[in-house]
Amino acid sequence: MHWFLDPITKHYADFEGRVGRQEYWMFILFSVLIQIALDIIHLDLIGMLLSLGILIPTLAIGARRLHDIGKSGWWSLIVLIPIVGWIILIVWLATKTEPVANQYGNPAVPKVVGTTPAAPAAAAAPVVASDTTPAVNDTTPSTTSTDSSSADGSN
Repeated sequence: MHWFLDPITKHYADFEGRVGRQEYWMFILFSVLIQIALDIIHLDLIGMLLSLGILIPTLAIGARRLHDIGKSGWWSLIVLIPIVGWIILIVWLATKTEPVANQYGNPAVPKVVGTTPAAPAAAAAPVVASDTTPAVNDTTPSTTSTDSSSADGSN
């Protein structure tokens, strides 16, 4: 859920800088899913208010995404050209990040959430595959060859 909340709470009207593909598309995905859920449960008024409330963050994250591929945020207005403009904008928004710094700043660093740092290499034990099954400790008493009695109790 942080993909949806971070652009709203930390970058509400931030049209400067760059944002990566994952952060942009996750924000769009959560926005669409929330709108669909509100539509299913017939909360149209809340859906319209939410759309109005996230209009500025959506424009801002779109502009920062365009900055990430070296284009001005004003190129988002290309969506006003029916069909062709939509296709061009979607292709640009899905384009891979420019790995070098451009006029809009350094490349966007992908967010990694919920991961723990890896264990040091010295602490990791190698995994060895074997074809045999591990030995199981048997707790039943065993008979030895020096014992004169048989296992069934007869002499």
